[in-house]
Amino acid sequence: MFKNIYKSAMLIYVIQMVLIVILVNNNFMRSLDIFQPKSQELFRLTIGILIFVLNLFSIFVLRELYRRFKEERQYLINSLKFRYIEEQNRIYRKNHHDIKNHLMVISALLKEKKYEEVEEYLSSYLDEIDKNVFNINTGVSEIDILLYSKLSNAKSKGVDVKFKCTAEIKCSQRHVLNLVSILGNLLDNAIEACEEMKHDKYIEVEIKEDPIDYIFRVKNKYDFEQKIPAGTFFEEGFSTKGEEGRGEGLYIVKNITDKYNGTINLNTDEGYFDITVEIPKFSLEGDCN
Repeated sequence: MFKNIYKSAMLIYVIQMVLIVILVNNNFMRSLDIFQPKSQELFRLTIGILIFVLNLFSIFVLRELYRRFKEERQYLINSLKFRYIEEQNRIYRKNHHDIKNHLMVISALLKEKKYEEVEEYLSSYLDEIDKNVFNINTGVSEIDILLYSKLSNAKSKGVDVKFKCTAEIKCSQRHVLNLVSILGNLLDNAIEACEEMKHDKYIEVEIKEDPIDYIFRVKNKYDFEQKIPAGTFFEEGFSTKGEEGRGEGLYIVKNITDKYNGTINLNTDEGYFDITVEIPKFSLEGDCN
């Protein structure tokens, strides 16, 4: 449906341009008295009315396009929230099952009056919980949902995850999806790289700020021996696997970052893929496109 409305809008503008060209051309040809209709007034009036009607109709089409855009954007946000709920439900089921097992062990130890062992067991269990629970508060709920879902998924795959956020992001609502796209693609690349590692699976995510920029850093273990120039990773379709249809993630990140007048720094030394994206605060906090 959205594509049909878009096609209708394009058709309207094409017809408008054709009519305007005809009108302008007729005015030019009138001085030469070439290809002139019998009734100039009726001809110009008809063309003018058609252009006016098309302009009115285009207003309604643009309004519908804007409404559909808002619906699509809300759908993407809702899908993020739904994935978050799914992740929470998965964690709840897992913890519910684990807690029953832990309670059985604690109960058996208590029956045998092994109180020191109970204390040690509880201490170890609480430490394990602390390691697996992320306290994420970036200031943007959609980003919190994305990070929690992606990092929890990474941990479930045996990846050692470290997360640090010292910034409170102030982002205009119209820019949230672009920021989600940047972080989502960076994290997807990092998680995919870790899945290919046999050991030392590691991801570090850091969000911070300075007086000018918001800074997003994602660092992961990198298992690729061939030296590749940093700029090559951001080319459309490039993939270290050379597979068709892959390699769009960093290309998208680069395009969005450029759109906000940001910068990207990439370092692949010492077995790490370390990428830092810096975006000016005014670009995200304001209404720029």
